[in-house]
Amino acid sequence: MVIGEVNYPVLDDLVRLCAELARLTEAEANGQAGVQDETPAAGLRVREALEQQIIGKAVDLVSGPGGLASFLRRQQLGARLGGPSLPLDIGYSEDIPAGIRNAVKLRDNHCRWAGRCNQPAMACQVHHVKHKKNGGKTSTKDCVLLCFFHHQIVIHRWGWTLVLNPDGTTTAWNPDKTKVLHSHGPPARAG
Repeated sequence: MVIGEVNYPVLDDLVRLCAELARLTEAEANGQAGVQDETPAAGLRVREALEQQIIGKAVDLVSGPGGLASFLRRQQLGARLGGPSLPLDIGYSEDIPAGIRNAVKLRDNHCRWAGRCNQPAMACQVHHVKHKKNGGKTSTKDCVLLCFFHHQIVIHRWGWTLVLNPDGTTTAWNPDKTKVLHSHGPPARAG
């Protein structure tokens, strides 16, 4: 969940940990031990512990209480997106929350069926690409916008499968996999 403002104590901790890692890296490069009398295995554990702390602080800085992401969203994206922060990944839920529905509509702009359907977002429904029983999640990356026909008829009644590819394209196939459709590119950005 993205909330809050810049948390400067977290930023200070993050900078301190990065400086510590840089000193350790420099000492290793010069053939000096980072910790007195340490073995190579102990040095590796120290490095891994520092890296984990850095990752934790980076996550806190971006999305924890006082997170930077919300601050940037509110300051840089204007009033339209300046409302309250909402979750964009909730595990799995039959009901897709408004925050995820709105984000998917903004991202997709129209039906994402793997042929080409130009039904606008306002005439579409948000669909879980992968069902809960198959490990599906309710998040923006696991949901797609489909018009009523492609969602309710083609997917749910006729049994077609639709996947959202990592590059933003979609691929669909019928139940016996004799027909495969591919979209031609990721969704166009809203203007």
